[in-house]
Amino acid sequence: MFDRDYFMRMINQMSVAFGALMGLKQQGKHEEALLMIDEFMSKELRMRARLALGLSDADLIAMFGGGGRSDAEAIGAIGAFLQEEGDILADMGREAESLQRLEKALRLIGYVLRTHGPVEGLDLERRMEQLVEGPARLDGSALTLRAAWEWQEHDGRYADAENSLYELFDAGNAGTEEGLSFYDRLQTLDDEALGSGGLSRDELREGVRQWNNLTKETAS
Repeated sequence: MFDRDYFMRMINQMSVAFGALMGLKQQGKHEEALLMIDEFMSKELRMRARLALGLSDADLIAMFGGGGRSDAEAIGAIGAFLQEEGDILADMGREAESLQRLEKALRLIGYVLRTHGPVEGLDLERRMEQLVEGPARLDGSALTLRAAWEWQEHDGRYADAENSLYELFDAGNAGTEEGLSFYDRLQTLDDEALGSGGLSRDELREGVRQWNNLTKETAS
């Protein structure tokens, strides 16, 4: 859908747009900022925010699925603008609308980072860190929490991923075998990798023990 040259030009335009958005937000010109986002997304990404929100993640990704990396990066760009819009709506006190956009942004950006890696000019890793620490993960749906969990493991944040796994389990959205598979993957890592992710080998063993006990209790 997007060729590489077009996308790189668009990245430069987005950098200018993000700078202008920051200025509008600082001046409290929220409606102007929202209009700017909508116009940019419609013109450059061929995707208005409302349409992106109305599509399932799978359908939106499929729309951009035929052109390789540049199209995946466009999905990340949509996520970035949805995050900006969500932040603006939060500043306006429109929390429900904000949360919807922040959740979608987390899932889309997480998908791009897991499948294609960082995108030059979009700072998706920083954006994802903000999203998983904010209301998108804390107040969002199980679908969004699962996306956060998948990204945390992919990014080597194993202690955080373990916490998210238990949250999913408590909400009835993670099963016994899924948790065991997660721990099996962690057990293949060396001590240095585990430690960088916030877990020691002993903590990993304890996690496996606790997971087995918890799931047995739940099943009985």
